[in-house]
This record gives sequence, C-alpha cells and structure tokens, in this order.
Amino acid sequence: MTDTAQDRPVHEIFDPGSADYRKCPYDAYATGRTSIPVAHHEKFDEWIVTGREELDAVLRDPGFTSRYNLEGSYPFTPESREVLDGTLFFQNAIYNVEGPAHTRFRTLISEYFTPRSLRRLTPGIERISRTLIADFAAAGRGDLLKQVAYPLPYTVICELIGIPEQDRETVKAWNDMWLALQVVPLPPEQQLQAAKTVPVYEAYLRDLLHRRGEQPTDDLAGGLARAARAEDPVCSEDQAVVALRFMIAAGHETTTNLIANTVHQLLQQPELWQAVVADRTLAGAAVEETLRYDSSVQGALRVATEDTRVGATELSAGARLRVMFAAVGRDPGWVEDADTFRLDRQGPPQHLGFGVGVHFCAGAALARLETRIAVETLAELIPDLALPEDFEAQYLPGGFIFHALTELPLVRA
Repeated sequence: MTDTAQDRPVHEIFDPGSADYRKCPYDAYATGRTSIPVAHHEKFDEWIVTGREELDAVLRDPGFTSRYNLEGSYPFTPESREVLDGTLFFQNAIYNVEGPAHTRFRTLISEYFTPRSLRRLTPGIERISRTLIADFAAAGRGDLLKQVAYPLPYTVICELIGIPEQDRETVKAWNDMWLALQVVPLPPEQQLQAAKTVPVYEAYLRDLLHRRGEQPTDDLAGGLARAARAEDPVCSEDQAVVALRFMIAAGHETTTNLIANTVHQLLQQPELWQAVVADRTLAGAAVEETLRYDSSVQGALRVATEDTRVGATELSAGARLRVMFAAVGRDPGWVEDADTFRLDRQGPPQHLGFGVGVHFCAGAALARLETRIAVETLAELIPDLALPEDFEAQYLPGGFIFHALTELPLVRA
C-alpha cells in the first residue's frame, strides 16, 4: 500500500529508523490520519493505526490484547533468542492480560499510586527536585536531561519499589539493556550482549523479592512478595519479577522524557516559559499540553485475538497493530489549533498520553506530579533558563514507542 498523496510506501512514511521520523513523527501521523488511518507496514508486518476513531475502537475493544507488548519490535538472532528463551523475556505480563487476574493485580499495585500515597510522596519529590535543580543552577549550565530529568523520577521509583541505593546504578544499566532489546535494532553482537544481561537482571529481582519475603517492608517489592506468597496468590513469583522490571522502566523512562520534552517545548517559546515563571500554577497546563503535543510515549502494541474489522480495514486473528496514541493529540478534528503548543486550553485533556480503558497507566498521576514539581521548581530557582542559541534537538531511537531527546543542554540567559 502507498500513500496516494505522497506517493510513498508505508514503510517510508512510518520509518522509525530514519532521523526525520525520530525528530518529528507527527508529519507521518498527519498523513496517516488523512489518507491511511490503518496502514499495513510490510517491513514489520504490522498495522500502524493513526485515525482517532480507529484508535479509540482498538483501545476499547477487548478483542485486541496487549499481552505481547514486551516481546520487542525487531527480530532476534538465533543466539540471542536462545538466551532469551531461557528467561522471562517473552512471558506475558500480568498487567497486560485481561479479566480477573488483571483486575486483582491492578488493584494491588494501585494502592501505591492513590491520592493518599502521592500526598505522602510529594515532600520527598519536592526535596529531590530542589536539590538537583539547585546544583544545576549553581553550575549555570548543563544537561537538564541527565542532571535533573533522569535522576528525579528514577530516584522516586527506586524508593517506591525498594531498590537499595547502592544497587541503583547497576539496575539502571540492566534496565537500559532490556529496553534496548525492545525498541532498538541492535547489531548481532550488541544484541547478544544485551540478551545476556536479562537473566542476571531477573536473578537480582528474584533475590530482592526473596529478601522482602523474609523481611517484610512497606515498599512495592514487599507488596509483590507478599502477594506471590499469599494463600490465594495475586501473582506468581515469575509474574512479580516481570512486573518489577516493567515498573522500574515505566516508572522513570517515560517521566524522564516527559520532563525534558515539557521544558524543551516551553523554552522554544520563551514567552511561554516566562508565563510559567510569573505564574507557576501554569506548570500543570504545560505538562498536559506536552502530553498532547509531544508525548514521551508515542504508541503501544495490540494483537487481534480474532478476525475483525477496524474502520474500513479487515484484520485477521493474530494481526499486530501499533496504536499511535500521540497521533490523536494533533488531530485538528478534535483539537483546535492542534499544531500550536499553548497553555490556555480549557476542558478535559485532549490526548491519550497515558492510554485509555482498562490498561490506562497506573502511574499517570505520579508522572504528572513529578513533572509538574520539576517545572515549578525550575521556574522558581532558574527563571532565566534558556536553550543555547546553537542547540538543535536530536532524538534517541524509540521505535514506535518513545519520543526522547538525546540531551537537553541549558544555560542561564
């Protein structure tokens, strides 16, 4: 299939390996929405869904499962596959299944993200944020991504889960390798090297659960250890390992990039940054607008469990769909002045930055809180923040999942 307007094949329009797509996938989404809202990508044998109605239909239909979300976007070599087959890499994650098992597990982990829990976390988030940003301010310049946007949510999620401070650097390295296997077309040797870290990472998380089982704690690892050992277990130990690995990644990668993307958007229009400096209550609006305009999470995988139809497209059971949440935020049929970043939008959020339906992100409120606090603290402590004049944004490979800057150097104006 080709796009008749652009006369380009789908694999060229939606090419996550190209620098242009990494920098701005939104042009491709616009083409998709208007010409091919459900487009077959022959290279990956997947369907790219960008139409708003089609996205909504897939996300709300239980006939599309998210069970296979963590299997990786690129093929594995036989050597890497052999290593990964001996791990939990391909095991269905309990938070991605359907029915009572998902509901019970969701109820368990949701206890750690309730408004009451977030109120308890807020002083710590504010303290970490102020410390990191004060150090950044004292230096006068630096990379906000590495010095603030990464350590803030990573420290918070490690404390919430219960990862000892001395282990966090090693856990981060394992997380990066596991995530690279999900979204980056690694050369064979690098892919095998990354695959070999997976069983080591899993062994660490299993040991963490054992320690929490022997010496109970109130952190999330302790809660999962109890849930796995209960008379009527909410999850198995293997499922707890898979869940911990996912929550470590989801608990900081997406928020790291949301913080960076929000600050980047504000500083590209200095008048908007100054508006936040003058009225820090606008920080929340900036976060919501970034989720709409330049979300750190672009999409997710769904698989059809039966023959079905999406819009005008017939799909067979087993069809893999990339549902591109981020395409909706810039749909001019839903959002007024959709291609402009603004802080004065009214009404409910017009984006799918955290998904929709039963798989809506459990940590959405925490991500919003951390990003808002980071922006508020930056506005208070470094009101003269600015982008270097010669800065040109570059983006990491993120497949069809992430939109993440490689760096965010900032100076004081």
